[in-house]
Amino acid sequence: KVEQEIVLTPSTTTINVEKYKIPGTPQNIVDILRDQAIIDFRGYSDLVQTNDNIYMRGFDTRSFVTAIDGLSVEKVGGYKGGHFMDYSLIPFGQIESIEIIPGPHSVLYPGRAIGGVLNIKTKEPMHYETLKPNAKVMASFRSYGTQDYRIDTDGGVGPFNYAFGYRKYKTDGYLRNNEEDRDTVYGRIGYIFPFGGYINFLGSYSDISREIPVKNDPTRADYDSDYPVVADETSRYTPSQEPRREKEPWSIRLNARIPTPIGSWSLGGYYSYEDQGYYFSKFPRGVKEVPAYTTEWHTYGAKIQDEIKLFESNTLTAGFDYTQLRYRWDKIDESFGGYIQDKWKIFNRLTLIAGIRYEDIHIWWNNKNYRTGKYANPSRPQEYIERTYCQFIPKSFITYELDDLSRYLRDTSISLGVSKIWTPKSYCAI
Repeated sequence: KVEQEIVLTPSTTTINVEKYKIPGTPQNIVDILRDQAIIDFRGYSDLVQTNDNIYMRGFDTRSFVTAIDGLSVEKVGGYKGGHFMDYSLIPFGQIESIEIIPGPHSVLYPGRAIGGVLNIKTKEPMHYETLKPNAKVMASFRSYGTQDYRIDTDGGVGPFNYAFGYRKYKTDGYLRNNEEDRDTVYGRIGYIFPFGGYINFLGSYSDISREIPVKNDPTRADYDSDYPVVADETSRYTPSQEPRREKEPWSIRLNARIPTPIGSWSLGGYYSYEDQGYYFSKFPRGVKEVPAYTTEWHTYGAKIQDEIKLFESNTLTAGFDYTQLRYRWDKIDESFGGYIQDKWKIFNRLTLIAGIRYEDIHIWWNNKNYRTGKYANPSRPQEYIERTYCQFIPKSFITYELDDLSRYLRDTSISLGVSKIWTPKSYCAI
């Protein structure tokens, strides 16, 4: 476990979530990440979580990977194009640490990790001597009518353990028409194997209503001076539209680590579901509201990996991962990946991490123009057309440590990464 608040190495920055301190109470991991120089926060404000609201090294969420326990998370929520990740859906009480891996130099993650990787590590099971549970209750209040209530409970007996929690977050928001009302519940059960290792099951459910900021330009007749200025070109919606999104996403995850004579095996899998409705202009009392349009996404993922310590200064890692994305029940994206990596400490100062990854990606491209109803490729009269992309992707990262050359160079190193960049997903609107 990471005992320090933050641990820096040439290839990874690891943040201990429980020990990392910020002013106030963080509502999700974005409140922690935006302190890092490598992260660029692009949200409307820090009060209301929006999809795709952080960039990494200048890349949006299509070009860096968010992973949970080493397993890449595909697009979650939103309409076609963008909206790859809503970080408020990850139960904050179950996050142990966050790994920030800059650049495209790790074969352990998909090729679209051009900007880098955010790997969110959940808490591992612990031994409990008694049945007495541990409970933490928190409440915080901020400006703009912001209220945050949270209860986290964990316990168990011997190798069996559990955790569950509930969170209520509500705010009026900073901008005009920017309220959020969010309820989240989660549960976890885990078991520690007698031979070492563990298995964890984690599930979460959220009920979220978020308003979308509207125009508030002084040149408009409906300008309200009680709210900050939002120029006409900044928002597509007018105050009379009262736009908002409502969704009820849920997910289940499995995470396991099993030590064996042939290495330490890690297994992971998940299924996530999100339906989202877009509403405009609140209906009169007694009239059932009907969304202007809806979206529905299903995502699946699995990973198996073996880490073998060949000798004291050399570790070999090999694995396979799989992800699938469906819009409603139409398959949109399916990816298979395999990789092998060797970490070799050549001598005390010099460490080389090198490997190769193979990806087999299938994308079902949209062939229909929704405005005209015509097919983009008339010779293929079908809504989706499958395309296959395959590639070997070599990657390497070498580090030379300067600590013992001079006392002025303590905790100093020089690193060089040479890697192939390849992905068909970087800018595809899926």
